[in-house]
Amino acid sequence: MSRRALITGAGSGFGLALSRRWLGGGHTLVATDEQLGPWTEELKALAPGRVEICRVDVRDDGDVARALDRVRRTGGGGLDVLVNNAGYAMFGAQEEVDLARFQDLLEVNVVGVARVTRAFLPLIRASAGCVVQLSSVAGRTVFPESGFYAATKHAVEAMSEALFQETCTLGVTVRVIEPGSFDTGFLARAAAESPPPPPGSPYDALRPMWGERKTEVLEPPQPPELVADAILRSLDDPRPFLRIPVGPDGERILGLRDDLGPDDWAAVLGHRAGLTGPDTISPEGVLAGQRIEAARAAARRGHLRHWERTEAGRAALRLLLD
Repeated sequence: MSRRALITGAGSGFGLALSRRWLGGGHTLVATDEQLGPWTEELKALAPGRVEICRVDVRDDGDVARALDRVRRTGGGGLDVLVNNAGYAMFGAQEEVDLARFQDLLEVNVVGVARVTRAFLPLIRASAGCVVQLSSVAGRTVFPESGFYAATKHAVEAMSEALFQETCTLGVTVRVIEPGSFDTGFLARAAAESPPPPPGSPYDALRPMWGERKTEVLEPPQPPELVADAILRSLDDPRPFLRIPVGPDGERILGLRDDLGPDDWAAVLGHRAGLTGPDTISPEGVLAGQRIEAARAAARRGHLRHWERTEAGRAALRLLLD
């Protein structure tokens, strides 16, 4: 049976990959993005007569209202699936990022999601449809310098859980998608949006370690079609709420967080950030018999690779993994 979806941020990354998959399944689509470009002609050629294109900046009430009016006037006026995909990242130490940058990030990643959802939810409710929220591995964890971006994705997670509770008895289903590292142009835009550290930053000596330890727990960027396929599979699942990590690093990192709970998770991350002492999970602590089960879980999920650089770390890993 053909269904109708609206996807924000459809011009690139996950949005474009999902648009292609959705149209390939014989469905109809309202594709929106802040910028129109060659992608619009590609989608129209892929499915003549089944695609409508709307320029929508999710920060703009008028853009969203015009898209809603168009949806109501075309294609029978209904909507079965809403995908809140539009968003971007910006990284930097919280002390050093201009708060105006953070405010714009919130306006796109959080308020924009709320604006679009509020507008289209009556149509989704009428069809007993589905709201798909693009979160991130950052929706439930953080790295140094990711605090502001992660805050927006933590907010999406909270709004999604509340939306489920508010609408589940009205027939609406909710999916929260939590990708890890994917080849979407995400990092290129994040680099462009992120301010350079100021001269003489107190964090200069820490940044190389932060970068190494972040990189070593991430996988090489995966194809965005994996996320599109995960979303499509979730739409056929009868459960009213699903949280879906996607990609080997997303599954591994969030799986470990769930395994450990908040206290041991913080103890692992403290040591990864360079902290020493009894409030961390460290090689020295493991060799002294402390928090061995939590450390074993972290080692098995590949979160202690930085231990391989020291003699104590290698000895502790042998103990944990033998």
